[in-house]
Amino acid sequence: MLKQFMREVSKLLGEERLITDPSDLEAYVRDYWPYLVIKEAKGAKLGPRPKAALLPETEDEVVEIVRLAERERIVLIPYAGGTGVLGGTLGPDQDFVIVDLGRMNWIRWFDEEAGIVDVGPGTLLIELEKWLNDRGKSLRHYPQSLPEAAIGGLVATRSSGQYSTGYGSIENLVKGLNVVIPSIGLLRVPPAPRRSLLYPLKELFIGSEGTLGIITRVYLEAADLPEKSQKISWLCNDFSRSLKVAKVIVRKRVSPELFRVFDNFETQITFGDEGSLSVGIIEGEKDLVESKYEAISRVVKLSGCKLVDSKKADVWLEERFNVIKKIKDLFKVGLAFETIEVSATWGRIVDVYKHVIESLLRLKGVEYTGAHSGHFYGSGAALYFTIVFDVERLDEIYDKIWDVVMETTNEYGGSIGHHHGVGVQRWKWIELEYGDNGIKVMSSIKRALDPNGIMRDLMPFKISRCKK
Repeated sequence: MLKQFMREVSKLLGEERLITDPSDLEAYVRDYWPYLVIKEAKGAKLGPRPKAALLPETEDEVVEIVRLAERERIVLIPYAGGTGVLGGTLGPDQDFVIVDLGRMNWIRWFDEEAGIVDVGPGTLLIELEKWLNDRGKSLRHYPQSLPEAAIGGLVATRSSGQYSTGYGSIENLVKGLNVVIPSIGLLRVPPAPRRSLLYPLKELFIGSEGTLGIITRVYLEAADLPEKSQKISWLCNDFSRSLKVAKVIVRKRVSPELFRVFDNFETQITFGDEGSLSVGIIEGEKDLVESKYEAISRVVKLSGCKLVDSKKADVWLEERFNVIKKIKDLFKVGLAFETIEVSATWGRIVDVYKHVIESLLRLKGVEYTGAHSGHFYGSGAALYFTIVFDVERLDEIYDKIWDVVMETTNEYGGSIGHHHGVGVQRWKWIELEYGDNGIKVMSSIKRALDPNGIMRDLMPFKISRCKK
């Protein structure tokens, strides 16, 4: 089966686009999942390993790869960027093959009037953003992985970025897409502002993480570059008060496009201030920006909080993409960290925050933990926990940390995932969110679109965590 598949793929792609050398395949063994990053740093040999990596350049080649894989029963794992943080590239114990979409990195056409751009799944976000900026446009989608993230991966994991409060997340930007489905072939969903045509086919694949097919084309809507940007910062006594202020600002529809609220701990270690700091960047037409600035200032003052130097935002902006340095600095002193994002409605978010923090700090081996919010909605917000722990206790404590965050969030009415996706790590707890019937629905969709199981399947990881 595998040998026949490899022979056919070699004819299709040529030897130069078929990677089988074990040393070259090292790049695909893990993404940025902290657990595996730490294991590797401690000298562990990671696995399981792919048998090969394929480098298609066209949609037709992906269609043929999927057809051959279905015929020969070969498991495929799509790869675009590899910047996920939950083990999205980790394969099953049986033979599997990576489909690296990095060469499908085109920018085909741009409808300037609609602001819609046609891109390949391997297109790097940072390169697309530069291309759009030269034309007076921007996606305004800036995840922490911006320097390395690829479009296909962002769509497949339902990504959210730092300007999501003003511009929405990736699902708001995707106006159409193409995807190769094992049992069907190439599905084309052309771009449109909105549809009401029975099932939302496009939405089914945004966040599907390579379980249902391979995304081969994405139509994204870009915005005009803002005429003006204005930073604003304020300080409240505590995180609960900051969240109340944030709720008022968002509900009044005057929120900054970039909006982040740090708890007292993160405020202290990041900015050196006492209290809970909020930073924002207001963007748009000059008069609108000035009006929103004044409206936010009034809300802040009426709440008993105080405006502070707007340059506080620059401290965070300068460090926001420097994750690798932070990992290395902590590792030098025997520490490591994990980040876990959840969400909750306004009436529940403070309880989720307080009880998660309290429960985490009771775990032996957790040195400290903090949180911030960076994605706001009329109904609530995301919570992003950062947990620093003793690196020597990794295997002992890692799942305990996740248990606490997932189960406590669920207990107090929050959602157990906001924008990092599922990967192999979060699947264990997904039944908390959807229940048994939700799992049955997802399993039915998976069987219908991928009856022979050639696309990656996260369900086996519910019990087997692949900690090798």
